[in-house]
Amino acid sequence: MKRKPFLLSLLVVFFFASCAKKETTKTIDPIAVQTLTIGNNKNSSAKSATRFSGTIKAAKTTQLSFQVSGNISDFKVSLGDYVNKGDVIASIDATSYREQYNAQKAQAELAEENYKRINEVYLKGSIAEIRMVEARSKYKQAQAAANAAYESVKKTQLQAPFSGYIGAKMMEVGDVASPGAPVVELLDTDNMQAVISLSDQEVNNFKEGDTAIVHVDALNKDFKGTLTEISVQSGKQTPIYQAKITLPNTKNALKAGMSCQAKFTNQPAQTASSTKTNTIILPVEIVSITDTGAHFVYVVDEATNTAQQKIIEVGSLYDEGIVVESGLNTGDKVISSGYHKLTNNTPITLISK
Repeated sequence: MKRKPFLLSLLVVFFFASCAKKETTKTIDPIAVQTLTIGNNKNSSAKSATRFSGTIKAAKTTQLSFQVSGNISDFKVSLGDYVNKGDVIASIDATSYREQYNAQKAQAELAEENYKRINEVYLKGSIAEIRMVEARSKYKQAQAAANAAYESVKKTQLQAPFSGYIGAKMMEVGDVASPGAPVVELLDTDNMQAVISLSDQEVNNFKEGDTAIVHVDALNKDFKGTLTEISVQSGKQTPIYQAKITLPNTKNALKAGMSCQAKFTNQPAQTASSTKTNTIILPVEIVSITDTGAHFVYVVDEATNTAQQKIIEVGSLYDEGIVVESGLNTGDKVISSGYHKLTNNTPITLISK
């Protein structure tokens, strides 16, 4: 009979231990993904490797903000307006800043008058030099405070630092502006830029000063430009480098946001099918980069229904995507959606498009 309580206690301990173990073993829900099967996209009819898709942007863009805080009392521009350098774009209520300036100015005038009287007495030899030096110092301090207050009054008006168009308005009359908070976006459209992407295999084939012909679809017109900028660092997760071709915009026909294609005049035309048989082209966004700079994609391990990281070698960049030189084989299923949620060996489930 004495052993029964002991056995019951032992059973209770085993029961709770078993429950605790069950609670800590959690299964990972599979990630739903879509795939591209290698072999379905071979012998692609990709466009010329020297033709790059891009977007037109203003060569010079800046977001303007006030340097002092206050309620916006006046907005002199609308979206799309052209402003000249020095034009007032917006103003905030300057009442408190003017009052501060008037108070500081009065203090400066009083300190100046006091300094003049003491200096006259000092010149007659009736007062110690230290009294004159103190009075002069107080006058200079008061004058500096008045000048600073006047600068705050001037900063209640937001002026255009260069001539251009209002591309965006972030605030309206009645909004409370704070130092550094964007109020408007100003675009200098005298020169525009075609912003294109280059793969890491192509970026060293071009240099600043190269001539390019940029075709703008919306205008059905070609523009001659010069390559002025090439990024020295790729995107955060993709092997793509940004390049900028500067274009003259004398008639303001080019607008920010227009799509375009650029072709460099010093590069021979070639197609993906002519450069290499059985060319594999993948969308740029599904190719990622490891911390060591290697390129990889996720493929499906059908035996375990998991995602596996596969290192690849990439080549030229085309309109349709980026060329995979090695690392993939016919029949490989490359994960094309949901990849941003994956790590190696993550359980997956395939969904149809």
